[in-house]
Amino acid sequence: MKDIHGIRPPVRLGFDPMLLKIILIVSGVIILLVLLFFLIKKYLKKRKQSTEPKYLPLPLAPYEAALKELDFLLQRQIIDPRLFYFNLTAVLRKYIGRSFGINAIEMTSQEFIRGIMHLDFDKGQKKEITKFQKYCDPIKYAGIVPKKDQIKNDLSFVKKVISKIENDLIKLLEKKEENQ
Repeated sequence: MKDIHGIRPPVRLGFDPMLLKIILIVSGVIILLVLLFFLIKKYLKKRKQSTEPKYLPLPLAPYEAALKELDFLLQRQIIDPRLFYFNLTAVLRKYIGRSFGINAIEMTSQEFIRGIMHLDFDKGQKKEITKFQKYCDPIKYAGIVPKKDQIKNDLSFVKKVISKIENDLIKLLEKKEENQ
């Protein structure tokens, strides 16, 4: 009985279903990886755009910004004089702070007065600013109501003081440039 051998299993013809499953799984994984790649790329691009600085216009010079704010104050209807004087002195303080590099907005009135005494501009203007600051404090904090025409005069006074300081700064810069 040595001549008899076992029967071989039948030979399959055609496409193997196991190979088909492997091909489908591999292609599905590749599609998921490509999709994941594009989603990550899109997320990083969006994140990069939001963190990049936008091109903003350059800030106005201190003098131009102060004049713009004063014009805005002039156009507004004055309902509360206290608020008006808070804003008026804030414009003056912002201008001086930005022009001379001090933190004038954060200072109390006394600190502001002491601070401007150390700055490099006309002593007469320093006295005028000190006098104006002392005049405005009772209006701002004690509720004293100024006359209607006084409000317009104070607005023009602040505009004039800012213009004088700006002219002095321009002259000072021109002298420095000539000396160099």
